[in-house]
Amino acid sequence: MPVTSEVSALVGVGILLTALYLQSESFVAPLIRGIAIQSLLLAVLLGWLAWTDASPDLAILAALTIAIRALFIPAFLRRQIRAFRWRLREVHAAHRVTGHALAAVALAIIAWFVFQETLAPVFPEKGAALPFVLLVQGLLMLATRTNTLVQVIGYLEEENAIVYAGVLFASTFPLFVETVVFLDVLGVVLVGVILSIQRDVTGVPEAAGLEELSG
Repeated sequence: MPVTSEVSALVGVGILLTALYLQSESFVAPLIRGIAIQSLLLAVLLGWLAWTDASPDLAILAALTIAIRALFIPAFLRRQIRAFRWRLREVHAAHRVTGHALAAVALAIIAWFVFQETLAPVFPEKGAALPFVLLVQGLLMLATRTNTLVQVIGYLEEENAIVYAGVLFASTFPLFVETVVFLDVLGVVLVGVILSIQRDVTGVPEAAGLEELSG
């Protein structure tokens, strides 16, 4: 296997592990750190491919990924948490987090086999299944989590999956860079709009009260 493929596969496994970690955590602060690390790993992959392919476009995307998804949006989300004197956590999350983690592992295995049976002949690149698995993990987070901040993190994971897939399969397509920049701008706007609408997230520790604050 070429060095580039080895590095891409290694970073891809790291990104997938962060996705599984996000499913196993209920406190929001560690989730924010997890999505920041995932975005940073994606930026490392973009930077490595930019260097090996001598592509300034991928270098720009790597810089934007670090600036927006690894630094700016996580910092903005942490600012929401600092409105509390306690760590924000999903209501009744302690009773669901084990189920979320097991479901995430099972879904990752199923998504991998589905990709191999259906899309692998079309996308034979090494590690091509990883963006698909990451996309499914993001959908699981959006579908099962009730905390607004956690759902924002799920949306960011979906964006990471789309960019990850794009850089593997469509990095030479016209308007690829412009599309990713649009996703970044859209992400910033959506985060601002969602959190401005859901002011109760920054004013109270979820609607049901102060469950498990001592934990």
